[in-house]
Amino acid sequence: MFPSTYVSPLGQMSQKSARQRVSVACTACRIRRTRCDGQLPECGTCCRTRKQCEYPYETERRKPPTKRYIEALHARIELLEQQLQSQQQPGHPAAAPGFIDRHHDQAARLGDQEFQSTIPPAERTDPEASADGDPVGDLIDTVGQLSIAEDGQLRYFGAPSYFNLLRSAPHVTTTSPEQDNHGRDIPIPGNYLDIGLSLQSQKHLLDLYWRWQNPWQYLVHRTAFSRAVERGIYDDYCTPLLLRCILSLAARYCDHPEARLDPGDGNTAGELLAIQAKDILSIEIEHPSTSTAAALAIMALREMSVNKESLGWTYIGMAVRIAYNLGLNLDCQKWVDQGKISEEQAEIRRITWWGCYLLDKLFTIGLGRPSMICERDITAPKPALLKEEEFVPWKTNEGELPTEAPASRCVTTMRYITTIFQLACPALDEIYAPNSELSWAEKEELVAKTYVDLTGQYSNLPSILKLPHSTKTPLPAHIYSLHIQYHTVLILLHRPFLRRERQPPHLSAEKPSTSHHHHICTSSAETISTILRAYRSNYTLRRIPISTVHAVGTASVILLLDATSHDAKMSHAAIRLLNFNMTCLQEMSTAWTWSLRSIRSLQILAEKWAVNENLHAQSDQKPTVPAPAAMTTTDMDVEGFGGFNDLGPEMGTDPLDAFASTILDAGPENIDWLLAFDGRESDPQMDYAFFAQDLWGMGPS
Repeated sequence: MFPSTYVSPLGQMSQKSARQRVSVACTACRIRRTRCDGQLPECGTCCRTRKQCEYPYETERRKPPTKRYIEALHARIELLEQQLQSQQQPGHPAAAPGFIDRHHDQAARLGDQEFQSTIPPAERTDPEASADGDPVGDLIDTVGQLSIAEDGQLRYFGAPSYFNLLRSAPHVTTTSPEQDNHGRDIPIPGNYLDIGLSLQSQKHLLDLYWRWQNPWQYLVHRTAFSRAVERGIYDDYCTPLLLRCILSLAARYCDHPEARLDPGDGNTAGELLAIQAKDILSIEIEHPSTSTAAALAIMALREMSVNKESLGWTYIGMAVRIAYNLGLNLDCQKWVDQGKISEEQAEIRRITWWGCYLLDKLFTIGLGRPSMICERDITAPKPALLKEEEFVPWKTNEGELPTEAPASRCVTTMRYITTIFQLACPALDEIYAPNSELSWAEKEELVAKTYVDLTGQYSNLPSILKLPHSTKTPLPAHIYSLHIQYHTVLILLHRPFLRRERQPPHLSAEKPSTSHHHHICTSSAETISTILRAYRSNYTLRRIPISTVHAVGTASVILLLDATSHDAKMSHAAIRLLNFNMTCLQEMSTAWTWSLRSIRSLQILAEKWAVNENLHAQSDQKPTVPAPAAMTTTDMDVEGFGGFNDLGPEMGTDPLDAFASTILDAGPENIDWLLAFDGRESDPQMDYAFFAQDLWGMGPS
C-alpha cells in the first residue's frame, strides 16, 4: 500500500503540465509583456491599470489550414501554371500588379487597422501645422481635413476644394461641435410626442430592435440613445427622426395590431411611424447630423421591407452622402485629443460610418448596382469593443436568465463581416462592371486571388464566431447572418465563370464537368440552406434580417441551375433544397414583403430554364441516395465550417449551357410545384424527413 502522501509520477506530470498561460493575451498585456489571465470582458491587469482591454482573436494561428483554404490555394496555383504555360503578354495582371496587389494587401488589414496614406512620410504636411504662414504647405496638401462648420458640425472638405484651406472658423464657439441644435432638448411626453403608440408598445419595439436588428447591422450607439430615452429628452443623437425610424423598422418584427396602420393588415406595420419620419426628414435634411445618416440608413431598410427598392436605394445613397459630408469615413481621434469632441461622439461616428458601409455593400450585391463607397477613402477605425454591446447576454426573451444566454459579440461580428466585404467588393465591382478594362483572363486571375484571401480570412474566424458542431446548438442570430453573407459573396464571386463548352446530353455522364467555380457555387448554395435550417429550428424565420432574403434567392438560383442537370441525383437534391428555400422565403414574407418578389422571380426563372424537364424524363429513375452527396459527414470542412467540399455526383455540362446561353422550350406542364407555389397560401406538402437529420454531422451538441 502506498502512504497517504504518495503522489504518482503520472500525477506529478499532470501537475507540471498544467497550463500556465492563456491561449490569447489581450493587446495591452502583449505591449507591456506582462502575464494576462484571459478574463472577460477585462483581464485583471487591465482592470487594475484601467486600460482598454481587447483580445486580438485574429492572431489565433494554432490550427492547421482548412480543406477549403487548401483547395483555394491549389486552384490559384493551377491557374498560375496555366498562365505560365500560355506565355501571357506583359499586359497580364501579373505584369501590372498595382490593382491586384492593393487588393491583396487588404487581407492583412483587420480590426482597427487604418488605411494609411500613400504619401511618403517625408513629404506629408500636417494641415494644422501649416495653418500659420505656410501657403505652399497648404496648397500641396492632397488629403483634405475635417473642419467645424458654422452650425457646429464636423464637415469634410477635400484638397481640391479651397474650403479646405479655411481651417476652423474662429467665430465658432460651440463646445460640442458634434451637436445638432435641431430637435435638441425637447422634452418627450409620456407618449413620445404623439407617436401613436402606447409607452409599453414603444418599449417593446425598442427591445425588438436591440435584440434582432442592431446586433447585425450595428448602426446605433445603444447607450447614448437609451440615455436620452430614459431622461425623456431629445438630444443631438436621440432625435425625433432617429426614434421614429427605429420604431418603424422594429414594427416589422412585431405582430401586435397596435404597430400597424391597418390593424388587419400586417404589411402596414410601422407605416404611420414612417410617414412621420419622412415629414421630419424634410426639415432635418437642411442641417444633417450623424443621427440623420443613421436614420436614413434605417429608413432604407424599412422601405425595402415593403418592396420599395427604388426608395430604399435612394435613402441609403442619402445616408452615405451625408456620412461623407460629415467626414464619418475619416479618423477623428485628433479632435478627441484636442477636446473638441468627446470619445463617445467619436465612437458614434465610427459606428454610424461602418453601419452605413455594411448597408451600402448589402444594397450593392442585393440590387446589382455600383457601390458608393471606395476603400481608398476610409481612414476611420472599426468600432471599439464596448463592453455594454460586445459582452451583453444575447437573450431571445425576457424570461431567459443572463447566465444561460451567450455573449452578443455583435461588435466582433461587425468587424469581420465588414472585413469580408472589404476583401470581396473590389473584385465584385470589377468583374460586374459594364465597362471594365480587365480581360476575361485577368478577371479570373483577380477572382482566384480574392478567393484565397476570403477563405484565409474565413478560416481564421475566432472561435466565438465559428458555427457549432451541431445545428442544435444555438448561436446569437447575427452570427448566422455573417456566415450566410459570406457564402453569398462566394457565389457572386464565382458565378460569372460558370460558362462551359456545349456538350451533347448523352456525353454528360461520360465527361462530367470539373468546373472549380461550379463546385464552389453549389457548395455555398447548399451551405446557405443548411445554415438557414439551423436558424429556423432555433429561432424561426419571423425575425430574421431582410438581408437574408437576397442570400436565399442567390442560393436558389444556383439550385435551379443544378435542377436542370441530367444527373438524376443532383437534380433531385437541388429540387429538395429549392422546396425548402421557397418555404423559408414564404415564412420571411410576414416581415419582409421583398421575399414575395424573390419567390416570383424564382418561378419565372424555373419556367425559363425548364427546371423539371429532365425530372419528368427521369421519373422512373429514383436516386439511390436520398440526400445530396455533397452533404455527407466525410466531406465536411470541419475547420472552416463554410462549405461542403466534395460534390459527390458527377455533374454534366448541359445545366451550364442552359444557364449561360440556351433557354430550353418548356410548357407549363413541365414546371410543377415551383410554378404552383403561392407565397400567400399555406406551405406546400413537402417531405421534411431529409431536413430532420443533422446535416452538419459533427456529433451531439
